[in-house]
Amino acid sequence: MKNSSEDQCIDKSNHGLHICQLTRKGLLDEVASRTENPRFVCHNCNASANRDDDLCNPSPLAKNQ
Repeated sequence: MKNSSEDQCIDKSNHGLHICQLTRKGLLDEVASRTENPRFVCHNCNASANRDDDLCNPSPLAKNQ
């Protein structure tokens, strides 16, 4: 049975490279490099990332005024 984040992933072919999966695999240095200047948030797991293609269900973070 698939987990819900994969079921709701908009790019299932690259799901293994998303922040949620890298974290599960323990690749924390890779996660750190992809999250040092976050501009996007995932609606599935609330992870943030520099690029939208590192997340399952991304949207831009709101800009501070």
